[in-house]
Amino acid sequence: MKPKLPLGLLWLPALLSCVCSAALAESLEKTLDITYESPVLIQQADVSVTLADFMAYLDWRVPAEEQRRVLSSPERIEGILESIVLIEALMHRLGGTGGLNDPSVQASIYQAAARQARALYRQRLTDELELDSYESQARELYMVEPERFQRRETINFDHILVAVGDERDEVTAMRRAADVYDALAEGQPFSEVAESYSDDSGFDDHRGRFEGIDTASLVPPVAQAAESLEVGELSVPIQSRFGWHIFTITKVNEGEQMSWEEAQPMAEEVARERHLGEAYQRRLREINTAPMQFADGAVKTILEHYEIEGFGMPISESDDGTDAN
Repeated sequence: MKPKLPLGLLWLPALLSCVCSAALAESLEKTLDITYESPVLIQQADVSVTLADFMAYLDWRVPAEEQRRVLSSPERIEGILESIVLIEALMHRLGGTGGLNDPSVQASIYQAAARQARALYRQRLTDELELDSYESQARELYMVEPERFQRRETINFDHILVAVGDERDEVTAMRRAADVYDALAEGQPFSEVAESYSDDSGFDDHRGRFEGIDTASLVPPVAQAAESLEVGELSVPIQSRFGWHIFTITKVNEGEQMSWEEAQPMAEEVARERHLGEAYQRRLREINTAPMQFADGAVKTILEHYEIEGFGMPISESDDGTDAN
């Protein structure tokens, strides 16, 4: 049996409610008393950790696909249990100091529960409404919105790398890169210059010529430079963590329409997210259709708490803390 706490560490969304009458009261007591039956795993002084505590913590901290791997290690299980014990112990310590009697502390925990409730509700809604297959919706999406399923534009380019290493310092590498640039700018054949200067470890395989490369796969300085180059234009030496790069774009390959087989996984995921997202938004609209009633002086209560006389106007005080007015 889990002890009853004024505000628990495990939260049940269905318990979060606030009922107001037409004549709104000046104050309202909110409670979140949670009890649950679960086998006890650890007892330390006044703290008990149950299997339900362990499951909730694991779901919070570890993605579902990683949980079995984590549970395969006794050391990891022990570490999780120790973390839960510490959290529970701190909760009891806070209660012992009277901190849980502070309305602002209780409200903070209550609002944390409300945020968790939102996430849990959305997951339950997903489990309830998710279809076994989204293939038909995906095929329709592929036909109606073909622009979503275009391959990215790629480039062909000739590239020479001048590396910096134990045998070549920064200054020497920079001068060597300048020599490469001058040689290419003077019209020397790329193949000859690359053969003489390239330090690329894969040069024997590609000879410095690359085709169908997505600029997003390049190191950032080179990718940025490639975006501004015209076809046939020689880049100035560009420095990255690998050294100095000199390159020329030889062709821009326009993005092409993916085949259905290529696009299907992406299209099904888009269709799934769209279906579930729209369902969730419908539920939110249903909730928001209920009329909202403001208590008399609600805004004034907020401003007075934060010592604000009006919107954007903090209350003036003299240096000694007395009211300037």
